This record gives sequence, C-alpha cells and structure tokens, in this order.
Amino acid sequence: MLQNQEVNQDERQEALRLLYANVLTSTVVSALISTAFVFSFTREGDSSGQLIWLVVMTIVLSLRLFDLLQYRRKSSQHFVATPKDLWRFSSLCFLVSSTWGVYPLLFHPFSDSLELITTIIVLSGIGSGVTIMWSANKPTAIACILSMSVPYSILLLLSSDSYERVLGIMGMTYAIAMSLTASKLSSFTYKAIRLKNQNSQLLLTMEKKVDLRTQEIYRLSNIDRLTGFLNRTAFLKKLNKMTHSRTSTPFALLFIDLDGFKQVNDSLGHEVGDKVIKETATRIASLSRGVFPVCRWGGDEFLLAYTFSTPEDIEPFTQQLIDIINLPHQTSQSKTWVGASIGISLYPQHGTHYDTLIQNADMAMYQQKRLEKGKVGYFNESLRLKIIRERFLSDRLVTAIEGNELRLVFQPIVRNTTRGIVGVEALLRWNLDGEEVSPVEFIPIAEQYGMIKSIGLWVVEKACQQIIDLSGKGEELTVSINVSIIQFQDKDFVDHVKELMSRLSFEPSRLHIEITESVFAADKAALITQIKALQEINIKISIDDFGTGYSSLASMQSLGVDIVKIDKSFIDEIHGSGSNIIHAVLQISQPMGYQVVAEGVETLDQVEVLNKIGVHYLQGYYFSKPLEIEQLKNYLDKRL
Repeated sequence: MLQNQEVNQDERQEALRLLYANVLTSTVVSALISTAFVFSFTREGDSSGQLIWLVVMTIVLSLRLFDLLQYRRKSSQHFVATPKDLWRFSSLCFLVSSTWGVYPLLFHPFSDSLELITTIIVLSGIGSGVTIMWSANKPTAIACILSMSVPYSILLLLSSDSYERVLGIMGMTYAIAMSLTASKLSSFTYKAIRLKNQNSQLLLTMEKKVDLRTQEIYRLSNIDRLTGFLNRTAFLKKLNKMTHSRTSTPFALLFIDLDGFKQVNDSLGHEVGDKVIKETATRIASLSRGVFPVCRWGGDEFLLAYTFSTPEDIEPFTQQLIDIINLPHQTSQSKTWVGASIGISLYPQHGTHYDTLIQNADMAMYQQKRLEKGKVGYFNESLRLKIIRERFLSDRLVTAIEGNELRLVFQPIVRNTTRGIVGVEALLRWNLDGEEVSPVEFIPIAEQYGMIKSIGLWVVEKACQQIIDLSGKGEELTVSINVSIIQFQDKDFVDHVKELMSRLSFEPSRLHIEITESVFAADKAALITQIKALQEINIKISIDDFGTGYSSLASMQSLGVDIVKIDKSFIDEIHGSGSNIIHAVLQISQPMGYQVVAEGVETLDQVEVLNKIGVHYLQGYYFSKPLEIEQLKNYLDKRL
C-alpha cells in the first residue's frame, strides 16, 4: 500500500509539472487574444461592458501567473505535490475558461454575423489548445472545454434564427468531440506518466542490485595483489572523495618512482624485482601507517596522498620516505639497492581534480629525475607549460620533414682580405603552423627524443643539394653544418656522410662540419676516431662558439680540427677583454694551421679591427643576415 502511495505521489508530481509547463504560454495567448477581441469589436457608444470584462480577465490571468510563480518557487525547494495543489491549478484554469464562456453570453445581443463567427472560431481554437495543454488532468481539460463552449451553444440552439441554431448544433457537437478527444488524450498521457514512474521504480530497484554487486566486486578487486595497497581504481575513487568533500583539507600528492629498479629487474629477474617491490611497499606503509591513502600506480611507481598540518611538514616526511626506500634489500645472492625520486603536487594550489593532481605530480617527478635523481621536485605552472610545449613539439617534430616544415637558411662567410664570399653556414629553421620555432628550443628536444640523427642527415643532404644548385654563382662555395654530439656518437654517422657525398657527387672538401665545445665532455677517443675518418675524405672540421665551453687549445690540438670559430661574445667585447682572446687564438692557431672565423660581426669598426688583427674569415649581420635560398641566389648575383 505504501509503495502504491509513493507511485501515486510521483504521478501527481509529474502531472503537475506538465500542467504548469504550459501556464505561461496559455496565459500570454489568452491576454493577447482577449485584448485584441475587445478592441476589435468595440461597440459604438457604450463599450464599458467589454472593458469591464477585459479587466476581469486580466485579474484572473494575473492570479494564474502569481500561482505559477508560487509553484516555481516551491519547485526549486523540491516540494511534494498534494491534491490541494492540483485543485488550485484546476480552479484557476476553470475560472479562465468560464470567463471566456461568459463573454459571448453577455454580448450576443449586440454581435453581428462577423463577431458571431469570430467568437465561435476563437473559442474553438482555445478549446483545441486546452485539449492538448491540460491533457495531464482529464477533469480539468473537459471542464474547461465545456465551460467555454456549452453555454453559448445552448444560447444559439434556443435562438429563433435558423442560422444561429445551426451554429449552436455545431458548437455543441464540437464541445462533445473535444471532450471525447481530451478524454482519450488524457488517458494516453496518464498511461505515459504511470509507465515512466514504473520504469523509474524498476530502474531504481535494478540500480540497487547492481550497486550491491558492484560493492562485492570492489571488495574483491580494489587491492593490489603484490603490495596490498589500493589499486588504481580504488585509489582514484579515494582521491576523488578527498577533492570533492565539503571538509576537504589540503594535502600533497606524492608520485614516487624507484630509481634503478629496471636494472635490478633485468639483471636479477622478476622474482627479485617483485620482492623489492613488496619490501618497498612495506617500508612506505610503515610511514603512512594506514592514515594516508597509498596506491601502487604501476610497475615501480607509487602514489601517496599526504595530509599535512603545515606545508613545512612535507619535506621531513618525503625525506623519510627517500631514506627508508634507499635502505638495501637482501636477496638470495647479495644486497641490492634502489632509490626514489618524488614529484609533488599540492591540493588545491596545483589542481582541484585528481586527474590534474596526478598529471602535475608526474610532471614534477619526471623533471626531477632529469635534473637529479633521488630528490624531491615540486610542480609549478611554468613546468606544466614547458612539458606540454615539449611534448607537443616532439610529436610534431616526428613528421616535420615529411610535412616540409623544416628548411635551411644560409649566412655568408667572407674572406677578410678580399671581402669575397667563400662559403655559407647552413642553419636549420622550423615553421610550425606559421610559428617560427627557435632551434634553441627544438634541437634539444630532437636530441632527447632520438630524432636528431635523421634530422641531422636530412640537413647534410639538403644543404649539399642546395649548394650544388647554386653552381655558376661564383667560386665553389663551402657549406658549414652544425652536427650534434649525439650524431658523432653514432658509429654509422661517417658511413652515412660518405654515402651522401657519393650519391650527390658533392666534393667533400666543400663540406665543413661544425661541432660545439660540448663534444669535449664526451669520449675523446671515439670522437677523434670519427673526426679522423671524416678528414680522410677531405671534410673539414670546425670548432663552433670557441671559448664558451669545455675546450682548450691543447684539446683542440689532440683532436686535429681545421677551423676555429670565435664566439660572438668576444667580438662584442673587441675593444675590451675580447681583443686579447682574439689575438691569443690567432697567434696559437696559425702555427697549428688552423683557419680562424669571427662570428657575429655587426659593425664596420669590428671589421676594421679584425682585419688589423689578421682574422681570416668574417661572418655576421654586417655582411648579411641568414638568407632563404632564393635570397641567397639574389645576394650572390649582386655580389658578382
């Protein structure tokens, strides 16, 4: 019985919602039609009766609007509909329809044929609307139709005018037909409301059963088998509750990644690896003490939500974590060690959604491992933007060659004594969707993500091919190309270059490969082997940006380079300490047979000083900025 009462209550609630949904429209329409009706058929002489009727109608419609506002106010407070609410709605509807029904009775004696026909049409139209709009309640719909149509139809039937009697018969027939239609439509609407509520009850019952089954499955599957920690699904739910609770307190999300675990797993086997993971989990649990949610995120990664009293508590806790994880693990063979790097994001400063917090902690951990393992790194907004930008560029760089986004520009190198162009330096440019991405930004990304080898070979091939296309523009130009240390460490690099020289029929002596001073931090023996192999086929080797890195003249002598390029910073200080450096490089380079190039020459004064010092070649904006290939062709034509 109680269940049936709940169903009836739900049905009443839904019916009332449907009824009130049409109140505003029907009220506005009634107001417009009644106003137009009165002023369209104003009587000559005294029309006060019609105006009084219009005032009454306005008052009735105002009551209806007030009732609508009251309903909406109560609906916003999730009120429970009662029979009294339905009775009040029906009473106001009947009052409106009765007011319409009174109009033709009052003014029939003064109506002509046009007004008579118009009145019947208007009442019929309103009756049709009532049939549809109040279909959610059969008594209301039928009562409204009858109160509007029947009184006037009876009046016409009693008329002595046969024309009016015919209209009366039509009006009565219409009232009966509309009442039958309203009855059927109301039955249909009621069945739809009942079916909807029955489905809701069924759905609610099914949801309860599913929820019980889900809880059972959750109990069986929310624990990580190896560590006893929460698995991903369970931890995310826990974290979601922490970030959406009304009493949410600040916490630090720690993303813990084990350093050196892969080597342990690969060298000692998965059984030892599992043992290390279990022991590490036990150590983390000893610090979390069941107070802080912990999750094995995957592999050798853990997440821990540390609720702190003050931000100063975080550092001692994370240091304890690192210290306890760093303790040795006893295996059947010997002791082994793993470390931990931790990335931290703070709630709510670094995000209010668990996905954001995890991503930010992951970024902080990843960045910390790149900078220094075994430490703690905090997330910040600049880090997020940097990593997002880096990932975006790395994704797009993969297809940059195929998409014709990479190109070369060339900066001329001139002989100091004659000012004639002897060569050019090829510089790589990347136009990404209209944005010129700086090589300073994308070259390290290409090196980090393993794309520098393919891009570097493309640069060598493209530069040589474009220099070949410049044949006839003067003397045979050399082309200088920057090569990454990663390319030099590739054992196949020299063979690739040889193959390119042969395939393009390019004279190797015209190719100058520039290496930065960072190569001196690498394996010098392997570097010397690569340099000698290139020099054997007459390729020249240049040290670029000399004086800013690791190199010394002694190191250069052991490498046996051919050209030294003095960095722009010394040219800028040519009237200060830079002059001494330039003199020293030139004096030591000449006995060794090195050619010297001054980079970044921008003024005539610098040109004249460098000429006096005796620098062999000059390069910089004073002579030309880096030129597109077509600009270079025009530049060479003008020089000729």
